[in-house]
Amino acid sequence: MNVKRLASVVMVLGCVSAFAKSSGSPAPEAKAPADREVWITVGSDAAHIVSATLVGSGLAAPAKLGQKGEVTAFRVRESELNLISRAMHDQVNRCSGFMAHDSEASALAALDTTTATKAMRSLAVDYTVDNATAVYALSGGLQEANIRDTITRLSTEFTTRYHTSSTGTAAANWIRSRWEGLVPADRLKSTTNPAGDITVELFTHTPTRTTQPSVIMTIQGTTLASEIVVIGGHLDSTSSGSTAPGADDDASGIATITEVIRMAMVQGYRPQRTVKFMGYAAEEVGLRGSQEIANKYKTDGLNVVGVMQLDMTNYKSASAPADVAMITDNTNAAQNGFITSLISTYFNGQITWSNSSCGYACSDHASWTNAGFPASIPFETPMGQHNSAIHTVNDTLSRSGNNANHALKFAKIAAAYLAELAKGTVTVTDTTPPAVSLTAPTSGGTVSGTVTVTASASDASGISRVEFLVDGQVVTTVVAAPYSFSWDTAALANGSHTVAAKAYDGVNNSATSSAVTVTVSNSTGTAGFDSTLQAPRCASASSSCDSGLLLNGRGGVGPEINTPNTLRDSCLDGVSGAYHSDESNDRIKVSTVDGTPFAPGKTVRVEATVWAYSTTADKLDLYYTGDATAATPTWTYITTLSPPAKGAQTLSATYTLPAGAVQAVRARFRYNGSPAACGTGSYNDHDDLVFAAQ
Repeated sequence: MNVKRLASVVMVLGCVSAFAKSSGSPAPEAKAPADREVWITVGSDAAHIVSATLVGSGLAAPAKLGQKGEVTAFRVRESELNLISRAMHDQVNRCSGFMAHDSEASALAALDTTTATKAMRSLAVDYTVDNATAVYALSGGLQEANIRDTITRLSTEFTTRYHTSSTGTAAANWIRSRWEGLVPADRLKSTTNPAGDITVELFTHTPTRTTQPSVIMTIQGTTLASEIVVIGGHLDSTSSGSTAPGADDDASGIATITEVIRMAMVQGYRPQRTVKFMGYAAEEVGLRGSQEIANKYKTDGLNVVGVMQLDMTNYKSASAPADVAMITDNTNAAQNGFITSLISTYFNGQITWSNSSCGYACSDHASWTNAGFPASIPFETPMGQHNSAIHTVNDTLSRSGNNANHALKFAKIAAAYLAELAKGTVTVTDTTPPAVSLTAPTSGGTVSGTVTVTASASDASGISRVEFLVDGQVVTTVVAAPYSFSWDTAALANGSHTVAAKAYDGVNNSATSSAVTVTVSNSTGTAGFDSTLQAPRCASASSSCDSGLLLNGRGGVGPEINTPNTLRDSCLDGVSGAYHSDESNDRIKVSTVDGTPFAPGKTVRVEATVWAYSTTADKLDLYYTGDATAATPTWTYITTLSPPAKGAQTLSATYTLPAGAVQAVRARFRYNGSPAACGTGSYNDHDDLVFAAQ
């Protein structure tokens, strides 16, 4: 067995194995709990770890109470929970990896948590996408700076938010005050204003579970008040070091929710369904806060029609294939589909998504699922491409580049979810479009290579985004100032082209700048990145097309930019291994054998420069398509080649060009497996090269 192939890292929400490498206490000011009996449920695939950990530490084996499918119940001691939690972190990368229960009966009742068999306790909801005015009003004016400020304050002003610490309780009170301060006086319900439709309260938990309160803000629904929509994240933090800043886990989620609340108040939002924003206590020690709330709502017969969990929203791996990872296990499939439809409808071109999974009890959504309510969690990055600093003293805003740009995307998704699931109306008074102008390049100029395009935009309601258009087509969207992007002109045919900017304000009024006309002049045969096709492209027909350095590396392994560099991001790369130690396809060149321009019927040579790890297990599959602009290109197999030696190797083959004005070749360099135009594999690299033919 190849030992290096066992190095793949798997991450689960809110935890990393580094947590188990310190022998320090969970957090400053953590109080030792009474050593009472407690009951926990864990994923059956990790149940053996509970027994092995306790026995290996010289303690009695835990009492196994029962097992049903994917969940196992144990009786343990309170003092053993930290040891179990560390083992879960270290051995299966789960956090906390278990649910804590108040009694044996409640633990046994939690054994069946599969969505397929769990009877939904809420009424069925017709998921409709028809409230655009409210969506744009709630999402358009969201500001990165406000999210950043809340993350900064929570992660720096509270030494830790661990659930037994005094600063953990202080943080909950700060969040309550912050949310309450966003509510207009005439809407905040009080003894002097009983007609108010909004309350902000602390939820006091059973003392044996946690002394930290949760925070709940309620906006009373207008016409469907008995139906409840929940948007939540956990407010506690943990670390094995001297502090627990928890900037990403989960100050980012709380900050995202806070900014959505701010815009809802600014826009005078009045939902049809009752909305509850929640900051959960004690998530890191068995989902204690959210469990107690969800179970109370279940016992009280409340009709929760939807739950969105925001646990970590501000870190994105450079190799992540999309902005948002929709967690598919222990969530509601119908609601997941609804959320991705919101992304496609309102943020197409701005936010991308893919699916992922996180295992048993990985965040507070599991509490709601277990109680029979539909819950979803859009997460900041796919499992395995995680923020390695969480649960350490280094979980600070610097891990996200000292900005909240990624969290802003989740605020927009949450705002759309709020407007479309809770429905309701806003009060929009701004009808004036923003002022926008293109400041570079200048009209009449000649450009080549990569050019910086900049625009200025302003509006009384704030600027939500600026789209840059080349020849009338949107090539990129910028959501925060400065409004600029790097335009790779090599992907366009030489000649005259127009550039413009379109700005949108906080309530979706828009305006487009005057177009600037420039002349593109690049040497033929050198590819540029095509932001529409999402792959290197030679736009002018020539006798050769070379990707140059655009493909160097694989996924997030190495310097490859614009990953995955396949048509419309249609095929992803594996993310395991190291640059120029493991497999990568670094360059593709296509050229005619006779030296004349590309044309149907011409014989061309494809050369792929790869970095080989093995001369026997590594294979290069080559394919071509005659229509690279098709929504789903048809790939034709050319051949499979083996590297003659390890390290940098150039492999080549020939084929005859089919009919088509915009063609492409694909190189798939794989470790083991079988030939396929697109396949799975932790070490696979897929790259396309697009070129014009006469």
